Amino acid sequence: MVKNEKLKWLNVLLWLASVVTMIGLMIGCGRYMDESDLGLFIEFVIIAAATLGFLYLISGKKTFTCLNNKTGYTVKMLLPTLIFSAVFAFFGVVSLFSEKPPLKENWALSLILSAASMFLVGVYEEGCFRACACDALLPALKKTKHPFLWTALISGLLFGYVHVVSVDFTDLQMTLQFILKIVNLLVSGATFMLLYWKTRNLLGLAVVHGLNDFLPEFLARIFQFKDLDNSGTYTNGEISTTVIYGIQLIVEMLCFTYVYKKVAGTIDYEKTLEEW
Repeated sequence: MVKNEKLKWLNVLLWLASVVTMIGLMIGCGRYMDESDLGLFIEFVIIAAATLGFLYLISGKKTFTCLNNKTGYTVKMLLPTLIFSAVFAFFGVVSLFSEKPPLKENWALSLILSAASMFLVGVYEEGCFRACACDALLPALKKTKHPFLWTALISGLLFGYVHVVSVDFTDLQMTLQFILKIVNLLVSGATFMLLYWKTRNLLGLAVVHGLNDFLPEFLARIFQFKDLDNSGTYTNGEISTTVIYGIQLIVEMLCFTYVYKKVAGTIDYEKTLEEW
């Protein structure tokens, strides 16, 4: 952990290094490891361990002592963010009754590994874009007029950008999807950031983040559906995807408004800056 006032920007470089390392490991593991449930689980263990390593370099033991601080409160405040995921889970149930697909072989193991993997995704994404970002940026931006706003904006935009796979800006629908995807993740990131400022809790954020990723596709881990899930294709030029992103943005805005009203006024921002 860097304590010298003049070296605080080194922590920002460490945070950016954690982002690059996360992306690099995803590319490297995706190239050299198989994409089985076990392979993905091992990949996410490696990335989560690397992210937590960077978090320790940035803030030492401080953040780890608050790892489980007010976990129940954090999860409770973020329950509204699970609405959109629950809706997709419901569509999965409808498809289950309409298609009546057969059970997958080793479905129980697949379900367990998928749940564990999605939790690890929550660990390294929240660890990177909330914990590492806040622990690095807030001290560095402490003397600016709006350090919390800049921290949320910088980390949120980067969080959104790394989730966009590919974009053809000559295609109107793909361009709209790109913008909506960035704004969606910026808003959802701000929602999670508020809870991190309040509690410095990483575990609760990781649990909710993992559930958001797990719920929409958990039935696909149990049953062999005819139509494979294509949620990984973030920009595909289809109008239906643009509509879904638009609806998602409305839901994310409602969730942010709820958490902001419940949490923002209870944060002692000056004290947080002093103790961070």
